[in-house]
Amino acid sequence: MSSTDHSLRLPSYSDVVESLASLFLPGSVSELHGLLCGYLCAGATEQGGTYIRALVSKKETSKEALLALFSLYSISQQQMNQLDLSFALLLPNDEEPLPDRARAFSEWCDGFIHGLVAAGIEMDHLQEEDAQDALQHLTEFAEMDCESLDTDNEEDERALMEVTEYARMAVIRLHGDLMQNQQHEKTH
Repeated sequence: MSSTDHSLRLPSYSDVVESLASLFLPGSVSELHGLLCGYLCAGATEQGGTYIRALVSKKETSKEALLALFSLYSISQQQMNQLDLSFALLLPNDEEPLPDRARAFSEWCDGFIHGLVAAGIEMDHLQEEDAQDALQHLTEFAEMDCESLDTDNEEDERALMEVTEYARMAVIRLHGDLMQNQQHEKTH
């Protein structure tokens, strides 16, 4: 599949927020996506699926919310497994105020770390120093102070863009390291 395949593109942040409104999520949509991606990165697809089923176990869950959630999970799983670097973080668009986008990014990172931990991944599971550094940086991003950002500051805009891209590539790196470890464990 090519990177222009629209079936592998995440829906817009606002569409997902609207579709999942009936779930009354305990956190943000970005945090939820990060959590699901943490499960996927760790290779814990069954645990991620179980988490989704728990979210939608309420009888009043709309069909729209159910489809949106499983679509988000499926697309993220496909993106993560592609070799063309199509993986994306579910974040608000660039028209949203900088502090809101930074908060969503920080929440995404927090969710991702929680997903890894829930899947049983810790720093010592990572073989490569680069992967350990990436995980440490994602942990720091999850604790980022978003309120002090200046909405009209181009440096802050550029910094957010750079750390977001770094996080995207870090997830791809972590996924590769963890999958390599799982393959190594299967053969030994």
